[in-house]
Amino acid sequence: MTKELLPVYLYFIIEEIIPLIISEYSLGEDEAIQKFYASKLYSFLENPKTGVWHYSPKLLFNLYREEMEFGKITFPEEAA
Repeated sequence: MTKELLPVYLYFIIEEIIPLIISEYSLGEDEAIQKFYASKLYSFLENPKTGVWHYSPKLLFNLYREEMEFGKITFPEEAA
């Protein structure tokens, strides 16, 4: 993934994750977006070298939930 294409790809991923966060945590859209952008997961997601951008939105949401509930992220083995 090139740095030029990543923001476009992230837009579509985030568009699917934010409604899941809103539903799961009963947040407004702005708060859900702020919390997601402030997460450690997002820092991995926006770095093309991590390869996290290729995970499905559902998997990314589950990783986000793990970070919020347990303070850690357990990436699938292929990311290691």
